Formats: sequence, C-alpha cells, structure tokens
Amino acid sequence: MEISAQSFTIISGNSPFLISAPHVHIHRRPTLTCVYKSEEKFTDGICIDICKGTGASGIYLNKDVEYDPNFFKLKDNEYKQAVKDLIRNNKTKMFLDIHGLSDIYQYDIAIYYPSHFARSKKMAQELKKHFEKGKFKGISVNIFRIPDNDQKTLCMFTASKLRVPSLQIEIAWYIREDDELRDLFVKSISSFFNSY
Repeated sequence: MEISAQSFTIISGNSPFLISAPHVHIHRRPTLTCVYKSEEKFTDGICIDICKGTGASGIYLNKDVEYDPNFFKLKDNEYKQAVKDLIRNNKTKMFLDIHGLSDIYQYDIAIYYPSHFARSKKMAQELKKHFEKGKFKGISVNIFRIPDNDQKTLCMFTASKLRVPSLQIEIAWYIREDDELRDLFVKSISSFFNSY
C-alpha cells in the first residue's frame, strides 16, 4: 500500500528492510550557491520494485522540493524525519538508499557504507557478491567508505543515530534506463535481502 504525504510517498511492507529513493525529483543542495540538483530518474521505480520483491517498506520523493532529503539536517527535513519514524515503528534491521551514479565515473555500481560501522561494511561486501553473477558478471562494482565528517547523509544518519546497518548504492544511468538491466538490478538486490 502506498501513502503520499507531503513531498514523499511511503510504501508499507512486512519485512525488516527499508528502501529509500530521495533524489527522484529536482532538489536543492545546501551549499552557498543553493543550486538545484537534477533528478535521478528511475530510482523510484527501482525502490518500488525492490519493495514488491522483498516485502520491504519504502519511501521515495514524489515531487520537486526546495531541500535535499539526503543532506538537510533532521529539523529541516521532513523526508529524513519520515525515515526515522519508519525505522523506529517498523523495527527496521537494514536501510538501503538508492541513488543515480553520475556519468563522470568509470564504474557501473557504487556501494557506500558509513565509516566505523562493521555491520554496514559486511553488508556492502555481501551485496557486491549478488552483482557478480549472471548477466551482471564482469560489471564494475566498487565499495567505498563514507568519511566520518559533518555530512549527515541518510546512510550516515540511520547508522550513527538509529544504529541500523545502512548502505547508499549508486547506479549508472545505462542500468537505470534499460528495462531488462533495471530488472536484473532489482533481482540482485532482492536476492540479497531474501538471503538475510
């Protein structure tokens, strides 16, 4: 069941996972210039399909907003507040934040885990294995550590403040725009969750 509230839509699930797609629409990054960031297309569909395949709960942006759901602090961020409420109310055991990967990078999928969180790092290593088979075998999947700095992304926030293993995953455009590859991506993520 999907529920729209403010600038986001919530998907009710029955498993202890939460999937997020905070940059589906244009959003404003909190910088001195306050520039608008372009949308990361198809990340909402990926979120929805993973939820269908795993019974996970989900949340995704449903319109253009004047804030960045991934960066603004909790008090100025209704999306982050909703993530906090969903995790607490659903006893979430794992959080996955879906993003689009910029074309400037020379790899296909990036998996980020927050510094100092061994369970998140282990989760990143396990998830990578699910992309290294079938038609995805041979694609470039990189794991990166999110530095422990003042940047309170959703992944850092859920791990540090809510103590939930968390990952941010970024997907190349060519995977997101292609129906078959997007479906393979969703199946890889679903098999990862279903193995837990």
